[in-house]
Amino acid sequence: MSYPSSEGLAGSMQQEQLHLEWHALIQAVGDAVICVDRAGILIFWNPGAERLFGFSAEEAVGESLDLIIPSESRTAHWDAFYQAMRLNQTRLGTDVIRVPMLRKDQSRFKGALTVGIVRGEGDRIERIGAIIREEPASQDVQS
Repeated sequence: MSYPSSEGLAGSMQQEQLHLEWHALIQAVGDAVICVDRAGILIFWNPGAERLFGFSAEEAVGESLDLIIPSESRTAHWDAFYQAMRLNQTRLGTDVIRVPMLRKDQSRFKGALTVGIVRGEGDRIERIGAIIREEPASQDVQS
């Protein structure tokens, strides 16, 4: 039987601490942070998402992303989503994407979001995360 070295334990403890700190940060940010699996099922929903969309994490996690996508946008969304999964790539880079979104009370708003891809074994897309905020209403600039 082998035991981890003290250096290995220290590194493992540092990694665990870093993981906890990142988790705390994601829970504390004002923006919505969500994540879906390869089937488009919500697997993460932070307090910012609760505030923006009106669903608690308990209500959202385990549900389809349709929860926050207006019905008229779903076909285009799912076509692009499943194509990304099939091709193992997405055209979504680091650009801000502006899309219609839906709250629990069925009110709609324009969401501004960026996405991140989480890859697994064989570089396969495993999860897609997004950071979302409400696009501010356009303001007329006066000189």
